Amino acid sequence: MTLPLPSWVISVQLTDDLLALNRAVGIVRRRNLEVGSISLGPSPRVGVSRLTILVTADADAAERMANQLRKMSGVLEVGLSREADCVIREQALIRVRVSPPLLAPLLDTVELFQANILEEKPDQLVLEAAAPPPVLSSLLRALEPYGVLEVVRGGSLALTDRLTA
Repeated sequence: MTLPLPSWVISVQLTDDLLALNRAVGIVRRRNLEVGSISLGPSPRVGVSRLTILVTADADAAERMANQLRKMSGVLEVGLSREADCVIREQALIRVRVSPPLLAPLLDTVELFQANILEEKPDQLVLEAAAPPPVLSSLLRALEPYGVLEVVRGGSLALTDRLTA
């Protein structure tokens, strides 16, 4: 019996230019690891972006990818953490069909998963949800009977449980 490979969060602080991003994504692609998510956003520092990558790999492969990213021009800092040591959230926008007889149970489901209603139309709702990926998948399964019309999910965002000084 083979144990499943652990998931790792690689957090990369890189200069805010397209060439640095292109090189970083190229390294991820060439390592040929199973990528669960990639997300990019601004960091608190001006001119610096934060790239968050979730990969499934053994510890050595994840460390090799982190080391290769550290050597890259334009990378300021690289962090590597086990997924279990991080707080991870994913965001989704979900368009759901609404019918008057099913409105009350639909709203109960939305409340149960702490989703927000962003837009209401007579025949549909647009919901926003932020949760760990498995909870988000459960929400989508719970909404299926009502008629999910469209789903857009963002990449995972992650923070380590420990603070760095």
